[in-house]
Amino acid sequence: MKTIYFILISVIISHVQFAQKLADVTLYFYDGSVLYGNAKMKDVINFTTNYGKISIPLRDISQINFGLEKDESIATDINKYIQILANASDEKNASAAAESISKYGLKAIYYLEKYSDNNAISKPENIQNLINAILATNNVYEYNFNDAITLNNGDIISGNIDFKTIEFVNSFLNTSISTYKIKNIDVFYTDSKNGFFSFILKASKHIMANNNGGWLNTGVKVKKGQSIEIAARGEIVLASLDNKKYTPDGVLVGSVDPPESSTDPTYYSYGTLIFKIGNNGKNLKAGSNTKYIADNDGVVYLTIHETVYSDKNTGAYQVKLSVK
Repeated sequence: MKTIYFILISVIISHVQFAQKLADVTLYFYDGSVLYGNAKMKDVINFTTNYGKISIPLRDISQINFGLEKDESIATDINKYIQILANASDEKNASAAAESISKYGLKAIYYLEKYSDNNAISKPENIQNLINAILATNNVYEYNFNDAITLNNGDIISGNIDFKTIEFVNSFLNTSISTYKIKNIDVFYTDSKNGFFSFILKASKHIMANNNGGWLNTGVKVKKGQSIEIAARGEIVLASLDNKKYTPDGVLVGSVDPPESSTDPTYYSYGTLIFKIGNNGKNLKAGSNTKYIADNDGVVYLTIHETVYSDKNTGAYQVKLSVK
């Protein structure tokens, strides 16, 4: 996966008013909670990068990661405590300063790093220990102060998004949520009129070896010669394979060995996202990203490759399908 800071001019659209729509989303919060539902979002997301402003169609986005907050209103107060912490030689003063700083939560990280980078300090370990403690308390292991958008093809664009709240709704909630509370959002864009569809494949059901609904019937009909594009992300745990974790490419998460590779679309490993055209079509590897020219008419089906089915499997793949 590579990081890019600009994209083709075909997706740069400026000085246009864009409509809003309810997009299917999954919200992942810093406290570990997850919400499924809809968010009111523009059809095009405005994004500021180091190279200028760009506008990205929502249908091209699979995930949005939000950077940690830089709250200027707390700068004066928090920097007083950081100065004490950075130079405190006795444990009592250091502990008191750390406690005051910790009350700001993740907002403190930006100012702790900034002070450490810009000042000569006698106790740098005090700063680093507090940063580690705040991150651990909030279950944060990777962070950035910039936002990041992941495109369907896996490219990542770093910059700053133009909204700070999410208008979220599901069966139980209808509320506005600050983006600073959210780690990231999975976006599922559906526009059937223009050939864009989103699906969730559950490891507890959509397994090739499951004879009772293992293949997901997308209901998307294609004709011979049409272009099919599939993009997927997520992780699953296969109980049938010693609870090992896999990605849509069939890669074993945490493995130090590189995955086997093949240009043959009929070759795939356990955990791989698979598709076929028509109930009796040949099984083909989709993985995390694929393009395919339909060689016959039929409905697109999706599944996860595993030769043994277990309803104890967990996790899911988020899949985007487009037909042109």
